[in-house]
Amino acid sequence: MKQSEQHELDTARVEDTSGRASLEDRRRVGVEVEFGGMSARQAAEIVQYHQGGVINEIDAHRFSVKETRIGGILLELDSKYVHSPQEASGLERQVRRIAGDVTGSLVPTELVTDPLPVSDLPEVDRLIVHLSEAGALGTQQPHLACGLHLNIEWLDRDVTSILRVLQAYLLMAPALRDAIDLDTTRTLLPFIGRFPKAYEARVLDPDYQPDFQTFVRDYCKSNSSKNRELDLLPLLASIDADAVREALGHEQEAVRPTFHYRLPNARLGDPDWSIVAEWKRWLTVEALASDRMRLRERLCEWRGRNEWSDPVRSIRQLFNRVMSQ
Repeated sequence: MKQSEQHELDTARVEDTSGRASLEDRRRVGVEVEFGGMSARQAAEIVQYHQGGVINEIDAHRFSVKETRIGGILLELDSKYVHSPQEASGLERQVRRIAGDVTGSLVPTELVTDPLPVSDLPEVDRLIVHLSEAGALGTQQPHLACGLHLNIEWLDRDVTSILRVLQAYLLMAPALRDAIDLDTTRTLLPFIGRFPKAYEARVLDPDYQPDFQTFVRDYCKSNSSKNRELDLLPLLASIDADAVREALGHEQEAVRPTFHYRLPNARLGDPDWSIVAEWKRWLTVEALASDRMRLRERLCEWRGRNEWSDPVRSIRQLFNRVMSQ
């Protein structure tokens, strides 16, 4: 990791004014935390005990806790094969329940919050501590590969703002990975894949200025799966579902105005890990994205370090620069 990258991660901050702080508190983020060591039913009971609310059994391995102090919370075994659709027959429900009973120790349980104000994240951290004290285990169970996902609300539909965030994330990703201390198991599994090198090079070109349709086509061509560190498909589909469907060749299932930030670790029980800390790291990405001059400098630095690694691309870029003068 470059020293400048670590410095940026350590020092980048969102503007510290009372107005901006209030704005940050009103922003919403959805939290998804994976863990093992307890069933969805047990987790739902712990959530209700500490947060109040009403438990609703959706199926044998999926429960919602409504009207808690921080809104709705879903607890479920993280496998689509063990959950029954509403129209399922009694036999199908029984088969899926048994499948969940058998695989429960091999598949993580997941806690999913409704979108909630950033100011409520400490409350989620406290809830995670309660789950850990009751026996929930995270990344320390290597066979489960537990992770944390943040669904970060983004209401700006301008493609330039989305591109700047993606560029800032790609520039800071090496420092973020070092700071997060990647779980080895997660690096071996496909759930949190890195962006293809060719796509990364396209996006980090300072001269890359696509319109929305071009950005969607470029993104979907190289990232048709949700399994990316920073999944943009839900956000892009929330802006123009038809454009995403055309680019993918199929419907995008998750549609919401959020960056889906897929973190590789959920270290329940580790006093040095928290959702709030990961959120603060994310804010360093937004800080770089909002500083247009600094972002441009970083993009040019990146190009200077990498442009000669692809001779054909370098010649094309040089030709384009000469012709544009």
